[in-house]
Amino acid sequence: MNILLYDDLGASPNSVKQTYNALKELLGHAYDIIRIHRTILQSEPWETGCAMLVMPGGRDLPYCEALNGEPNRRIYQFVENGGLYLGICAGAYYASQGIEFERGNPMMEIIQPRELGFYPGLSRGTTYPGFVYNSESGARSISVVIEKDTVYDGYPAASDVPDEIKMYYNGGGYFVHPEEHSNVTVLCRFKDPGPLCLDEPKGPAAVVHCKVGKGGALLIATHPEYDASSEDLLLADSANSKKVRGILNDLVLSELKRKQFLRAAFARLGLRVVPFDDNNILQENKIPNITPLYMSGISNEWIHGPLSYLLNKSDKYSRLLKDASDIFHIRELDSPLDDDVHILSMCRAKEDKPPVIEILYPDTSYPVEPICPPSSMTPQFNLVEYYRQLTQKRNAHQENTPQLGNGLLYAEVIDSTQTMIDRNSIFLAGLPTGYLCLASTQIAGRGRGRNSWISQSGALQFSMVLRHNVHLRHAPVVFIQYMVALSIVESIRERPGYEDVPLRLKWPNDIYVETSDGEQKKVGGILVSSSFASDDFVLVIGCGLNLSNRFPTVSINDTFRDSSLAPLSAEDVLAGIITKFEVYYGHFCRDGIGSWFLDTYYKRWLHSNTIVTLTTHNDEKVKVIGITKDHGMLYVESLDRPGKFYGLQPDGNSFDMMKGLLVRKTL
Repeated sequence: MNILLYDDLGASPNSVKQTYNALKELLGHAYDIIRIHRTILQSEPWETGCAMLVMPGGRDLPYCEALNGEPNRRIYQFVENGGLYLGICAGAYYASQGIEFERGNPMMEIIQPRELGFYPGLSRGTTYPGFVYNSESGARSISVVIEKDTVYDGYPAASDVPDEIKMYYNGGGYFVHPEEHSNVTVLCRFKDPGPLCLDEPKGPAAVVHCKVGKGGALLIATHPEYDASSEDLLLADSANSKKVRGILNDLVLSELKRKQFLRAAFARLGLRVVPFDDNNILQENKIPNITPLYMSGISNEWIHGPLSYLLNKSDKYSRLLKDASDIFHIRELDSPLDDDVHILSMCRAKEDKPPVIEILYPDTSYPVEPICPPSSMTPQFNLVEYYRQLTQKRNAHQENTPQLGNGLLYAEVIDSTQTMIDRNSIFLAGLPTGYLCLASTQIAGRGRGRNSWISQSGALQFSMVLRHNVHLRHAPVVFIQYMVALSIVESIRERPGYEDVPLRLKWPNDIYVETSDGEQKKVGGILVSSSFASDDFVLVIGCGLNLSNRFPTVSINDTFRDSSLAPLSAEDVLAGIITKFEVYYGHFCRDGIGSWFLDTYYKRWLHSNTIVTLTTHNDEKVKVIGITKDHGMLYVESLDRPGKFYGLQPDGNSFDMMKGLLVRKTL
């Protein structure tokens, strides 16, 4: 599930940044936080897979300019049908039925109705005087009083709910007479009423939860999401730096309380929030630091070849390889880290760029194969065990196949295995076909289109380089993604005892599992990036698989956790996928696509004879027949016009399984 954060006309860049960080810290373990532009809300099927839409602080009038009309109608329908909306400051004004802003101020007055109307009354502001656009001159830290009975379920105990919390404030309104509306619950109120709020006997409402149909809206007039340690406010308004420092110093003491309140408010909405530990300490999602890449190989040649290339392309003194997207530093395992490289990483961090990526290689003269770093350096993935499983499974199928996966770069934490390879052309050119890059945790994993892949500890995520010759015209490159997907499913389901593990394929490149309650849940996906060099398609095949992790959805091991079957290890599963793909790919290169592959693929996919609606063809009803053998397109027959067939490209279309639609994929 995604949380979509609006980042376009009207949104304050600093508010977007602060909101994104807060959402990541409290919800990022279970949701993909995606920044979106207005075109997505205007014309794309954003509702599919969206848990919550977020409108951050900024300016309300540009929000109207960008989204009035059909986009707002869709937003309202999304919430009414069970979705969630979070509006902060300007996003809260925007979601009220009416706005009364700076009445009597000829330069700033706005008194208008609003289309969404999640709060079925008036939002009036500013609550406190002195607001100036693009300035902190009217900003302050204010106290809000918590309505304890509305949020105590989100705390370890009711006694842990604070009486009041200091929050950053700059121009927000209050919600007029919320008690008049049966669908509105006040979560907290401004402690000190401003001059406009004297007719609110219980105190002006600062945060409200509005029930809307099956969904709801959380509207916040303050900024509890602002990080008290941030320097962005100071940089944005140096003229008021003394005042801003005072506000930030005041907020430091309330930082934990603000995060706990936000967590409780999100929990009230039904979102999957981060837990408290046994000592009632909030377990925020902290982005871990990038770790080195460890080079390994099943034999010396799988280290020596790529290593020689990378060293040849790097500076011979610093051993720095500067590529299009990243900088790599190549050194032997026992050699010390150069101070200059450490300084360079710090400088890149200040420029909001990834740090220098360390590539550490073992002593290639070591006589024992496979050649791997000490297991103490890779405690989350046993490289020796992976190569043992690879050899064992390869020997078991006793076929003359291409050998893939014999070389592997492993990191405990990396931005994304996929982007590191396909956005660095020099680095990519040095990796032989079949070479793998594997990470235990990705902090910026890539999925298809604009999606990310949420990487949790226990997931299996890797990318593989494959060079497919263009002259293999009988073996169209588009089928490779289908073979990888089937390799994942079959490598597990063909194991003795695991035949009934309910893994299935969703066209074109997703892995699903059927849960005990009959639901279909995504547990994996495949992304293939391609370029062209000499006579080869150069493919970077990225795979993400929820193997043992409990979030953000179920994992494969979850499906038989209560049975007598042993949990599958990452080393075992990766070796099984690679060796199964070797068999498929070898057959494919010899014979092309045919029933040898498609019969099994259709047996495992979810779509045979499925009736879907083509939203790209005037909502025409069609029945899924299969996949075309020439270009790998989805082959469907019209039910409205029997005998009329369509071939749909995997790069442009996507199933919405819940609605029976085939929709244009959001790019």
